Amino acid sequence: MSSSGNQLCPAATTLVTAAGNPDAVLPSTGVHVDVDRLEERDWANLLGDAVRQIAGKLLADDAAEYVRLRAVCTPWRSATVAPNWEPQFFPRNWLLLHRDEVADTAAEPAARRRFVNVRTGATLRIRQPPAEEYGDFITGGTEGLLLFHCGRTDTVRLFNPLTAATAILPGLAGALGIEEAAVELELAAAGVIAADGNAPAAASPAVVLVLVMPTTTVFLCARPGDDRWRTVDAGEAQLQPFQGGLSMQGKFYLPTRHGEVLKVELYPQPHLVYVARPPGSRHCTCDVAVTSYLVPSLDEGGAGEDNDGMLLVRVFDGAVDVLGVHLGKGSYTRVPDLGNRTIFLPGLTVRADKLSSVAEMELGSVHLDEDIEDYIIG
Repeated sequence: MSSSGNQLCPAATTLVTAAGNPDAVLPSTGVHVDVDRLEERDWANLLGDAVRQIAGKLLADDAAEYVRLRAVCTPWRSATVAPNWEPQFFPRNWLLLHRDEVADTAAEPAARRRFVNVRTGATLRIRQPPAEEYGDFITGGTEGLLLFHCGRTDTVRLFNPLTAATAILPGLAGALGIEEAAVELELAAAGVIAADGNAPAAASPAVVLVLVMPTTTVFLCARPGDDRWRTVDAGEAQLQPFQGGLSMQGKFYLPTRHGEVLKVELYPQPHLVYVARPPGSRHCTCDVAVTSYLVPSLDEGGAGEDNDGMLLVRVFDGAVDVLGVHLGKGSYTRVPDLGNRTIFLPGLTVRADKLSSVAEMELGSVHLDEDIEDYIIG
């Protein structure tokens, strides 16, 4: 299901080394630089205030550029803050591609894997953590952070591919208090929470898992250092059929089938709170099959006139309705035209005009049950 739009335009400078490594990075633009005519400059002695100002602007746009700047020299690293688990250092908008002909992880487990920035079209190659230690990949939908589960040690690991920072979480065995092997489980969503209102500041984020079972939905959360996963009190939303969630700015949000938006809060005890509700949603008894999804808006600056960085996509009877969510007001604004954005449900928005592709992709379209990698190839 899609709407018509312009054809995809080739773009995107390709960056050929990992942002997490202090290697020289050259844009493959074909621009010739006459080295003999360049004026010699002592960039290492650039004033610390100037370095910090430049670094701040880069960080506001893309954490990868900030990491790259710090890799230039020791004085620049000393003048800037080392990346930590604050949301500003998350690799948001960076998508791990699994169909990678260059990186054969079976033959070379430590091979660099390809990531693409869904907002700018830039690409990076970043070394994957060792499979024997980290285990199997679970999901990368947590603001670009990657989740792994190691069956051998029964541990879950949260990994930042830009900084190589790792947080170790409890294992999943017995997490639900039931015999999971006898129950069909589906991971509907996973998110990270780094900022939680009045809660005490934490050195590393909490991870939330949304597990769907045949008759109910279970929400689990844990922080690094915890000995077990805790259950999130879902209240009246417990029986809602959830189709995904959205991590944004260190917070985790979930949509209901009626179009409400909930936020996971951890303090004083893990629970769900409503942050946006359409008029009349509490009294809706309609039998129409409606599925709701939350996706990033990808507006410049993170938010647009019709939203706070988040879009609610509702699918029903073959139709699609896109609404901008105003978290501060708890209200919605209909978005009649996605412009140069394309949405891949359950939770991905891309700037289709920035992605190189040999396959046609319509601008302003919404794709359900399609793989983005069918379009991002070559």
